[in-house]
Amino acid sequence: MIRAVFFDVANTLLQKRDLLTRMNEALKDHGVHVTMEYLSLRHKLVSESMVFPDKTSREFYHHFNAELLLALGAIPTAERTNALFDACTYLPWSAFEDCSALRELNLPKGVLSNWDASLRDKLQEHLDVNFEWVLGSADVGVQKPNPEFFQAMISQSGFKPEEILFVGDSMRLDIAPALQCGIRAVLIDRQHHYPEATITRVTSLHQIFEHL
Repeated sequence: MIRAVFFDVANTLLQKRDLLTRMNEALKDHGVHVTMEYLSLRHKLVSESMVFPDKTSREFYHHFNAELLLALGAIPTAERTNALFDACTYLPWSAFEDCSALRELNLPKGVLSNWDASLRDKLQEHLDVNFEWVLGSADVGVQKPNPEFFQAMISQSGFKPEEILFVGDSMRLDIAPALQCGIRAVLIDRQHHYPEATITRVTSLHQIFEHL
């Protein structure tokens, strides 16, 4: 029986809505022509392969953008990586529309996220939801996918691992370590990046009620 539901934050609850559109425009301006679907998938795969710091920097995103360009089959020139950074940096966060499902979820809720010390304020700014537990990596001192972070979630909640449902968008950061700790996990896959997934997968947060 599920007694609490925890969520990842970035790309699970909050998004940078215009990120891929701005990125694709910058790519086209510098001779890289790809479809939005192709860019979305490559961006996802590169994101899965890299370790994001709690607080990102210009240097980090130049490295990320270089890896993305290579994944797209383009040479990562300084002109291209700079254009991607200038087009996409500091875009505002916003909540996904299906986050309305959280207000209908009559179970204790929490978040577990790789985020800096602004996590609680960011949640309050964008989500009208009461989270009983807010665990950010900067505060806890450990990052996903380290199982110790998930063990901290189990300890603070007071529930057994099998009584917790964890919802996240990353196979590497969310699903694999949660399952390793005995937690039930659901992959949120709004962009259908994992149509053949062998784990529990939903395309909207409204579908998580089917797995409680």
